[in-house]
Amino acid sequence: MRELNECKAEIFRRSEKRIAQRKKRRNRIIALCVPLCILVSLWSVFILPAMMPAGSDMVENEEEIPDFDGADISNKGDFSSVGNDSLGSFESFNFSLTWGNYGISSYNSETGELVKTKDATNPGEYITEYYLTKLQKQEIFNLISDLDITSYPDYYNPNENLKTSPTMTLILYVKTDKIQKTVTAEDIAFSYEAENLKGQNFLSVCEKIINILIETEEWKSLPEYEFFYD
Repeated sequence: MRELNECKAEIFRRSEKRIAQRKKRRNRIIALCVPLCILVSLWSVFILPAMMPAGSDMVENEEEIPDFDGADISNKGDFSSVGNDSLGSFESFNFSLTWGNYGISSYNSETGELVKTKDATNPGEYITEYYLTKLQKQEIFNLISDLDITSYPDYYNPNENLKTSPTMTLILYVKTDKIQKTVTAEDIAFSYEAENLKGQNFLSVCEKIINILIETEEWKSLPEYEFFYD
């Protein structure tokens, strides 16, 4: 019986020894893991951002770029910081353009009135309402900003040495918080190619604006011209 008790006691002592050894190993592991976790945290907070490429911020910010989707754009995008010091701010920008044979077509961005022709038996059938999307208006704003419209005379002929029949008329009016300017090119040669760079810039801007307008569904839904000019 004594030997049995001694065996039990020996087993118990050995078990306690093993348990103590396991605790020591666990404490050593914990002692190593804690500083390692601290180092990883410090590395991810202070060192990793400095190692990231500069373009990463641009990728993150791409999610904030407004999605231009036709009429829905009225609730998207912010052009408050867009502007040209000489032209004025985008928010205050409006324009009107008259074009075509004898100026029969016109558009006013402030009222939205789009006229295909005023030369018709029933002119009212050729009038509709269309408001530019912000993307379209921004494009036109940029075109006119680059044109430097204030450098043009009030009455202008980009092709003084060219005559055609019929003629065309272009009247571009621009209004912002800084300027009000009208350039009238009346009864000029029916051509969008000019004999000099300044004239070409004016004709090109007018032609691009016209193309934006005549590609709209509102314009295409209007009746065909009743009269044509030779």
